[in-house]
Amino acid sequence: MFKGLIRHLRLSKSTAVHPDPQAGMTIIEILIVIALIGTIMTIVISNTMKHFEDSKIDLTKIAQTNLKSALALYKVNVNQFPGTEPGLRALLTKPENAKGWRGPYVESKDNLNDAWGEEMTYERVAANVYKIISAGPDNVVGTDDDIIFPDLKGNEDEKPISTELNIPRGQANP
Repeated sequence: MFKGLIRHLRLSKSTAVHPDPQAGMTIIEILIVIALIGTIMTIVISNTMKHFEDSKIDLTKIAQTNLKSALALYKVNVNQFPGTEPGLRALLTKPENAKGWRGPYVESKDNLNDAWGEEMTYERVAANVYKIISAGPDNVVGTDDDIIFPDLKGNEDEKPISTELNIPRGQANP
């Protein structure tokens, strides 16, 4: 009698400590876990991609600001901005009519590209007015996601950038 009880206790104790190796999760439980993991990954990836795109836009704006500085130095040396053709390439190689050119004004052709690896467009609007345009994330110029320097969106009073150097001649620096 006690042998049977001890044996029964031994079996119930061993199954509590060592569950049946055949036991596991059902298909429905596994599918629910996979669906939850998939949902979480979708949220994380979409938020990460949004921040990644925003970072590329910021990098492009920084590159445009650097090109503004290079164009200002070009103007100091050549006494005018490059024309729409050769555009930004005038910062790397001397155009035929650029007397006083002391470039290159940028380190490499990569400095003329936006964060998506596409060459930015330069438009000379007037003698001392220009725009630097990146096609933006969609790589198509003329769409809403273009990144234009100077950024005139939201401020109707601003005009395209004019970098006329107004240095009075004959006056000594204080």
